[in-house]
Amino acid sequence: MNHAAQWVPLSQEHHGGLMWQRFTAYHFAQTTTQVALADAELRHVAANVPIALTETAEGWQAVALLGLEDGQNLLVDDQGRWRAAYVPAALRSHPFGLHSNYPGRLCIDQHSPYVVERLDAEPFFNQHGELARFPAQVLAFLQQREQGCQRLSKRINALAKAALLTPWQPHGYQGSTPLYQIDERAWQALSAKQVGLFWQLGAVPLVYALLQSQQQLGRLQLYQQRKATAEPSVPPSDPLAQWQEALSSEAEYDWPSAT
Repeated sequence: MNHAAQWVPLSQEHHGGLMWQRFTAYHFAQTTTQVALADAELRHVAANVPIALTETAEGWQAVALLGLEDGQNLLVDDQGRWRAAYVPAALRSHPFGLHSNYPGRLCIDQHSPYVVERLDAEPFFNQHGELARFPAQVLAFLQQREQGCQRLSKRINALAKAALLTPWQPHGYQGSTPLYQIDERAWQALSAKQVGLFWQLGAVPLVYALLQSQQQLGRLQLYQQRKATAEPSVPPSDPLAQWQEALSSEAEYDWPSAT
C-alpha cells in the first residue's frame, strides 16, 4: 500500500465526482522518513521522536526524524499502526495537504487510496460547489500550521546566523538528507544577554526541544532492530479532533469547531 504522494489542487472541475474517506491506518506514511514540524507541536514531538534541522531551497525547517534511511518510517508497523504516542500534524491531514506550487489552495494526494469514487464516503464539495465543511476546516488548520512552520524557519535561521548549528550524524543514520543540530557547547558559551535575545525571538523552546529529543534516538534504533516487536498505538478515528486535542493548549491556534 506504499505510494509516492502526488499533490494536486482540489477543484470542483477535476474532483467534483470524487469523495474521500478518513484513513484507518498509516500505510500511506510508510516511506516518509522526515516530516516538517510547526512550532506548536515541538514539545509533543520531542517526547516521542528525534527532531533534526534541515536546510531546503525554501529555507530551514525542523523535522521529525521517523527513519534512519531514505524511504523508511520506523514509526509505522506492517499493519499500518503508529508506534508512538504522538503523530506529527502533517500526517494527520491525509489525504489533504498544502503545496508551495499552489499557495492558498487545499490539495489532495491523488494517489491516496482514501480518494475514492464511492457514494458512501465524504464529499469534497457542497451543493454550491464550495469546499464542504470538514475540508474547509482542514484548510484553515493547515494554513495555521504552515504559519507555525514559517515561524520556526525564522528562528532556525537566526540560530544558523549566530553559528549555533552543527552537522549531525546520528548513530545508524544512512539517509541522504544532511541533518543539523544545536551546537551544545556553543549554546552553553552564550552570555545571559545573548540567551535573552533568543528568548525574545522565541528560539529557546526550540533549542530545548532539539536537545531533549535526542534522547528518543534510541527508540528508532530499537525499532530498526526489532521492527515487529514494538507495541503500536491505535490510529485516530477522527484526525481533526486529534489535532485539536494535541495542540489546543497553544495560543497561536484558534480552532474551528470539529462538529
